[in-house]
Amino acid sequence: MELLITQIRREFQIPPYFPDDALMEYAKEGKERLEKLNPGSDLEKDHTFRMLLKNYVYYAYHHKVNEWEQNYASLILNWQLGTETET
Repeated sequence: MELLITQIRREFQIPPYFPDDALMEYAKEGKERLEKLNPGSDLEKDHTFRMLLKNYVYYAYHHKVNEWEQNYASLILNWQLGTETET
């Protein structure tokens, strides 16, 4: 998760004075939320999961989690359906 936080900070240009602990909490919240939506997903192997989580953290940083849910609803559904068809 620490590597993920570093990537998020760099990709979304989050300033260094914003604490890593806060970003880590956002990441834990997002990971739990996404795992409930698509159980069995692997953060290391599933690039869609990783992208959704990074964007969740970015939206949480801006206190816009509801907008994240709305903006990514169709992608999340496709991600869930794609996993269903693989099994």
